[in-house]
Formats: sequence, C-alpha cells, structure tokens
Amino acid sequence: MFLKVKIEKSEGKTKLTIEVEAAQLKVATEDAYKKLSKEVKVDGFRPGKAPRHIIEKEIGQERINAEVLDKIIPETYYEAVIQEKLNPIGPPEVKMVKFVPTDGLVYEASIELLPEIKVPALKEIKIKREKPTVSAKEINEVLDDLAKQLAKYSRVDRAAKTGDQIQIDYDGFVDGLPFEGGKSEKYPFILGQGQMIPGFEDQIVGMKEAEEREIEVTFPKGYHAHNLAGKQAKFKIKLHEVNEVILPAINDDFASKVGPFSGLENLRIDIEKELLKTKTIQERNRVESAILEKIVQVTKVNSPESLIYQEVHRLMHEAEQNIAQQGLTIEKYLGATKKTKEDLEKELEPEADKRVKIGLVLSEIAKDNKFEASEKEVHHEIEVRLERTKPEEKKQAEDFYDTHEGHHQIENLLIGEKVLKYLYETCSA
Repeated sequence: MFLKVKIEKSEGKTKLTIEVEAAQLKVATEDAYKKLSKEVKVDGFRPGKAPRHIIEKEIGQERINAEVLDKIIPETYYEAVIQEKLNPIGPPEVKMVKFVPTDGLVYEASIELLPEIKVPALKEIKIKREKPTVSAKEINEVLDDLAKQLAKYSRVDRAAKTGDQIQIDYDGFVDGLPFEGGKSEKYPFILGQGQMIPGFEDQIVGMKEAEEREIEVTFPKGYHAHNLAGKQAKFKIKLHEVNEVILPAINDDFASKVGPFSGLENLRIDIEKELLKTKTIQERNRVESAILEKIVQVTKVNSPESLIYQEVHRLMHEAEQNIAQQGLTIEKYLGATKKTKEDLEKELEPEADKRVKIGLVLSEIAKDNKFEASEKEVHHEIEVRLERTKPEEKKQAEDFYDTHEGHHQIENLLIGEKVLKYLYETCSA
C-alpha cells in the first residue's frame, strides 16, 4: 500500500509527515482487538471469544488505541523509509498530529539521515607498498633473546654490575608518602636492561649482598601512571642476591633445546620466516591505514553528530579499560591530569569524527560493490571465535552471537574485511 509521506529537511534533521488512511487503520484496529481478546479474561467467555463491545467495556478505548498505535506506527514508519529510500540513523522521534480510529492517522517522525557520500575515484589513489625484508642482525637479536631465556644463574660474592641478575627489596615514596605499585620484596631483574625507570638501575650498580641504600629518581613525564608522571621519588633498596648470568653458546645443541630444529641453520630459517610473516602483516596494516587516511581526506562528508557522540563514548570506554590496566580509575586519572570528563570527551572528538567518516566511506564502498557476508561465512567465523574463547566465557559468547546484534556484528566485520582487501588491491602497488 502506497503511503502519503511529506518530507521536510532542516538543521540536520529530516521530518516525515506520514498519513495512514482509514482502511489501513481499520486492519490494525481489528488485529488489536484479536490480540487483546485473547489476553483479557471475560466471565462467561473463552479466551478470544468475547464480543467486541464487551472487550471495549472491559479494558477501555484508551488501551485499545494504544495497542493500535503500537502496531501501526512502527509498521508504517518502516514502510515510509523503504518507500522513500531513506537511510535513517537510529529510531525516530514521533509526534502525533491526528488520530481518529475511524477516520485516519497522521504523525510526524523526526530522523537523522546518513549523509550522501560520493566515493572518490579509487584507482587514482596509489599508496606504495614496501617489500618486507629481514636482516641477519634482526635474526641474531632474536637468537640473543632466546639465549637469555635459557640462561643459567650463578650466585657470586661481589658487587653488582651491569648484566647481573639481582634480587632486591624496594620501597618507594613520593612527597613522603608510599604509592601504589611502589613496593616489592625479592624482586628479580637483569641490571642494565632498562626494566626500571631511568636512573634506578644505575644507582644499584656497585651494591653488595645485604647492603641497603636510598636512591632518588624522577618519573618520566610520559610515565603510564599519570599520577606519578614527572614526580621525584625516593626508594629504599636492600640487595639480597647477585647472580652472574651464564648464557648458552648459540650452536646446533642450542637450537635443539629451543625447539625441534636439526641444527642452528634451521632455527635461523624459522626465525626469518616468522619475522617476515610479522613484518608482512605490519606492512599491510600500514598500507591499509594510509589508504583510509587518503580516502577520508578527499571525501567530502559531514559526520552526523549522533554518530560522533556514539563513537566518543566508545572511545571513552576504551580509555577507561586502558586506564584500569594501569591500576587506576578514570576518576584518579582525571584528578592526576587535572581534566574533567568533558575535557577528555572533547579531546576524543577528532578521532571519533575520523572513525565515523571511515565507517561511512567503507559502508558506501561495500554497497557500491555489493559486498556481502553469507550465512555460511558468518557461522564459520562464529565457530572460529568460539573455539578461541575461554571455557568459562563460552556460554556468554554463544548467547551474544545468538542475538541479532551479535550476528550483525560478525556480518559487518566480514564485509569490512572484504572492503579492505578490495582497497588494498585497488589502491596500492
């Protein structure tokens, strides 16, 4: 049935005035009576068999009207959207204009539409691919790291020097007060590897077993715990052990201890292969990011405010998770950086805007090229993901993928991968 729809655009919003004729409204009203007659218990009648006038008297016209509107508005709104070929963002804001059950219905639906996007000529965008290579030096560095993992330690009675493995107690203070993560007992590490903050390890060189010392250091300005960044700290140190590190010789015997390798040369070949695989993935990611950056630069599109708002809140959630991994709450982080939540959201807006634009462009490219994800592909991806899920989290993951949202998320992910593959092949050389 063709709907009468009037479209008005103003200030980023689109208002649809939708008119539902009496005939269509009558069908919805009959459906409402059938539904309510089965739900309402009327003495002397079996469910669904009570006459209409008795149902009206039992529950009132107001409830019947509400049931009619709950059914007819969503149905006709989606009919109007399809009929007018619109792409709304989110649900509509509905305002009643006229409703006479026997005569007709007129209502307004205010929506925000996805902006029209003209994808640039992709073949004119060219990002140069670099061919990944692995040097002998990089292979040797991996071998050195493997040797350190197989190192043995021999306790020695002398002052600690760079390269020794030591064990210490440390107790840190900032402004005379202890701080979170500033205390440990018999903490082992290799002197000179830069595991501790700058200046810390240098002041331990020369200490002997059972010796105690107080040192002063300054946390780097970019330190991950923002409440400590740039602050001066005092540490009380007690040295427990000094161990000389004895590294194994890097030879055929060493290769057999690292894994099932018949000789050092085979180990070197395997290391080169793994390094090359990692570099290839990194290079592809670099090229794809450069392509997306270029496409966004040359595509004229205004990101809808509602999508930017949603993306800012997604980024805020990511930031809170990252801060929590550092042992801080968002409140402590904001206090240490002297920012408000609003300040942080404002800082995230440019990145949110960029992400929204990329999403809109990728969606348009997918639509133009008719990229889709089949049910078989979606189910296969879900199975792969479930296989990687921890046993204690598997039921929750299965429940999520059974929902429309979970299924849609995987579908979008697979389509996105197809778009990126297409862009990589089209826009790079």
